[in-house]
Amino acid sequence: DGIRDLVRSRGLGDVYKRQTYNILDKFMNEKSVFKQSIDLQLAAKEIGLDWLEISGILSKIHEETIEVEDAIQKKSSEHTKEELGDLLFTILCLIRHLDYSPEEILEQANMKFKKRYEMVLDILNERGKKFADADEMMDIWQTIKKQY
Repeated sequence: DGIRDLVRSRGLGDVYKRQTYNILDKFMNEKSVFKQSIDLQLAAKEIGLDWLEISGILSKIHEETIEVEDAIQKKSSEHTKEELGDLLFTILCLIRHLDYSPEEILEQANMKFKKRYEMVLDILNERGKKFADADEMMDIWQTIKKQY
């Protein structure tokens, strides 16, 4: 309670709260959650809370991936969502450090998947099918990956 007492004794409580909320509002009122994450990371960077090396971020992504796997194995929905959030936040940190746009990267990934999806549909159509079992789909997917 030391900090609270100090803030109260100096009459700074309202000012402190107002400044804190104004800073958070700045980040949380953005339209894109990607932009919110990047802005939060940049604010943290201003006080020295940031990765210095890409290798550290990659290690953290590996660590967070293992934590996601553990949460899934434990069948804990809330914990899984929390760990997925940590993983996504760390991936966004990597994207920021590489000076890429997360929206652009996801858009490119969507376009790539859409193209492959359409190729799968074409192959299924050629075979007179609307659905493939797991083994057939894996074969189709591997063939398409080699082409595109």
